[in-house]
Amino acid sequence: MAIHSKASTVWKGGLADGSGTTALASGVATVGVNWKARSEGSETTTTPEELLAAAHASCYAMALSHALGENGTPPTEISVEAEVTFVPGEE
Repeated sequence: MAIHSKASTVWKGGLADGSGTTALASGVATVGVNWKARSEGSETTTTPEELLAAAHASCYAMALSHALGENGTPPTEISVEAEVTFVPGEE
């Protein structure tokens, strides 16, 4: 059985002066996004890369938990931190 996950973004304005919101189809989160935060960093606005890092961290934690359980050593807690780098203008 395939599991489909969805998210959507509504963007208003141009790249530099615009902004948008990204919503998870599950309804658990709607976050603001904008180019300034993406290209300069922000403590209060998320970026596509931050969302990718969150996905990587959660997938890795689940995979490691499964592997440890299969080994007969199930974890009590796993903490994973992932970092995704975006460098505007570089190929």
